[in-house]
Amino acid sequence: MKTITRLAIAAALILPASAGFTEPATSNAVFVGGTPIMRLRTSAGGYSPEQRATEIQERVNEALSGGVIRADDITVEPSGNEAIVLVKGRLLFTADWDTTRFNSSTPTDLADQWANNMRLVLPSLTSVK
Repeated sequence: MKTITRLAIAAALILPASAGFTEPATSNAVFVGGTPIMRLRTSAGGYSPEQRATEIQERVNEALSGGVIRADDITVEPSGNEAIVLVKGRLLFTADWDTTRFNSSTPTDLADQWANNMRLVLPSLTSVK
C-alpha cells in the first residue's frame, strides 16, 4: 500500500496539473507499476512524444531491473543547453527546451524536479524488503 501511495504522490508531482488522472493512458505515458509517472507532450531530437515515452519506458525498466537504486544514484547533469537525469550514471531522460517551455520551466529546474520525483519512487521499488 505504501508503494502505491508513493507512486500516486510522485505521479501527481511529475504530471502537469492539466494532465489529470481521469485522462486515459496513452502511448505518450511512462509507467511504473501500472501508474503513469510521466507524460511526454512535445517532440524532441527527431522523436515524437510517443517515441520518447517508449525510450524512457525502456530506460526506467532497465534501471529497475539493475538492482537496488538509492536516491543518490539519481543525478542531474548539464548537457549542452539542456539537462539530463541519470540513474547510476546511465541516461534516464533529457529536459529539453521544448519540454521545459511547455512546463514553464528551465532545463535544469525541470530535470531537478523530475529527479526529485524519481528519488521518491525508484528507491522504494528496488529496496530490499
